[in-house]
Amino acid sequence: MTARSGERTSVLQNVHLNGDCKFIDYPRVDIVEQPKHGRIEIVHQPVTADSGGKKMKCDKVKAEGVAVYYTSQPGYVGSDKFIIRTPEDHGRIEEGVAEVEVVK
Repeated sequence: MTARSGERTSVLQNVHLNGDCKFIDYPRVDIVEQPKHGRIEIVHQPVTADSGGKKMKCDKVKAEGVAVYYTSQPGYVGSDKFIIRTPEDHGRIEEGVAEVEVVK
């Protein structure tokens, strides 16, 4: 992903909905490794459900969820990375390394 130096950039949005596309709870997001040249912010806010192309019933539904934002240190330009973890259905855990190229 690409982020502008010092600007808040959306990284991830996640939502837990029931079969009627109604809010269940706020999904858990853990920061496993912080970025070296910036910070991560986890916010409860309205987000839009997105099944990643699976065409599920609740796609494009707006509901309360979790948004993750990255902001680099002001003036920093270069590479940064961080690791986040989110529990999934049936006890699975999804862990991802986010690599960020910070530009002016």
